[in-house]
Amino acid sequence: MRLFRGRYRLLLALTLLAATVVTACSGNAGANTDTLVVGLYTEPTAIDPQREYYWETFRVARNVYEPLVQEELSSSTGVTKLVPGLATAWHSNPDGSVWTFDLRRNVKFHDGTDFDAAALDFNVKRFSDPSFEFYDQKSAAMLKARFSDLRSTRVVDDHTYEFSFNHPYLGFPRLLAQSIGSPLVFSPTALQKYGNDGLSDHPTGTGPYTWVERKVNDHITLARFDGYWGEQPQLNRLVFRTIANNQSRLAAFQSGEIDILTRVQPTDVKLLEGQGASVPTGTGAQLDYASFLFGNRWAQNPQVRSAVALAIDRDGIARNIYSGYAQPLWSFLNPGNEAYDADHRVYRYDPEQAKQILAAAGITPGQVSFNIIADLAGQPEAEYISGNLKSVGIDAPVIALERGNYSARISKPQPDDGFHLGEYGGTYPEWVQEGFNSTVLANGGEQYVDHPAIKESFDAARYTSDPAARIGLWQHADEVVAGSHAVIPTVNFTRYYAVSPDVHGFVWPNTNWYDLGPVTKAAG
Repeated sequence: MRLFRGRYRLLLALTLLAATVVTACSGNAGANTDTLVVGLYTEPTAIDPQREYYWETFRVARNVYEPLVQEELSSSTGVTKLVPGLATAWHSNPDGSVWTFDLRRNVKFHDGTDFDAAALDFNVKRFSDPSFEFYDQKSAAMLKARFSDLRSTRVVDDHTYEFSFNHPYLGFPRLLAQSIGSPLVFSPTALQKYGNDGLSDHPTGTGPYTWVERKVNDHITLARFDGYWGEQPQLNRLVFRTIANNQSRLAAFQSGEIDILTRVQPTDVKLLEGQGASVPTGTGAQLDYASFLFGNRWAQNPQVRSAVALAIDRDGIARNIYSGYAQPLWSFLNPGNEAYDADHRVYRYDPEQAKQILAAAGITPGQVSFNIIADLAGQPEAEYISGNLKSVGIDAPVIALERGNYSARISKPQPDDGFHLGEYGGTYPEWVQEGFNSTVLANGGEQYVDHPAIKESFDAARYTSDPAARIGLWQHADEVVAGSHAVIPTVNFTRYYAVSPDVHGFVWPNTNWYDLGPVTKAAG
């Protein structure tokens, strides 16, 4: 282990950037066997379960807050199973429009107050009841996708709670286990004390770890909660360090300053494995995709979008950009999703047909020109796609920005911005609708796609009361979305984390986060 730890210290000494990382770290945090240090690739957002976004946020927050229903994260194969969280059981009426949850007893928030149906009702009213004293418009906006059809809620008794929807909602339990737009439970007392804008600075949940401190763009520290209702985690402290630069994050891992490296660069996989690190194989529930910015005139053109979809060489991206540590995707339903089927292909690669479509539309080579917007992590893939488009006569230069500026740019794109390279996905089939709404509709695309047919397919899938038909209906919706070429999948990563040889028990399940509870750490 000492060889692994020390081999790259010379590298650190030779590069100013890596040396800066070492100086900035307050000692070798990774040397403490009671402390696990995770290197994040982007800064988490608000640690507020109803306002948060980005996976990196949930990878921190899920240790503090808990949902009613959880995904079982101990297996690296298959779709994640649903297991009890703060609810011990759940059941619906015959058509799936009313869901009743039996709540776990004898659960305490980190501030010593009780979790019960009244506490859950406080959480739900924050985003669903405009007349509620602590109603929060930001939370309502974040949870709208999951709860737009909510008719009413009811405290049945101290440990039973009911959600009623206007239509059947068979996907509801799995949606409760997700990171963004799901009501992980916070302490009502904490929110009353700190207010809607103060909760993220004083996160208070029921999870296995309590909040210690945060230094923005540096680290977040959590400590084990001795009053946790469930099985105690193995480690006393978790530290999540934000290291946005890929090489700096790699250097910190190689020096032993971090124990788990997030978003491994494909060119580093063999290097790290050769030095004793584990780089587990998996898929997560992730996909990269091109999402059009419909303020651009070429993004509004269906023939151009169709040509773009046909021109992207997904196999080439997986092979050349990700060194074979990614797989091409031919559907907006990603691996790890309940509805994913490797044989369900609704996109294809055919650059010659792309040229023919443009020519038939009277578009000459070089006439179409727009920017591709990418964050720094996605820049190599975006550059490859730019080359693909160049080969069919489309000029698409890449503008790569750090994550904060990238988010701001795609929220307020310039007229020459044609599409951005995004990354998301989930284990739930409803992702097709959520992904479409958050990319196509949010970017002004409703009038440029066949929205009536798309919405009809979404409604048929989301509101079905037939469990046997549900998956097939979501796959059909995926086909209808593909017909408008409005959002285009590219690849799914198959290597994502690197784990120190001192760390044991880490599992990468087929979702976008992990369980650090069983993880242990030996002396280096």
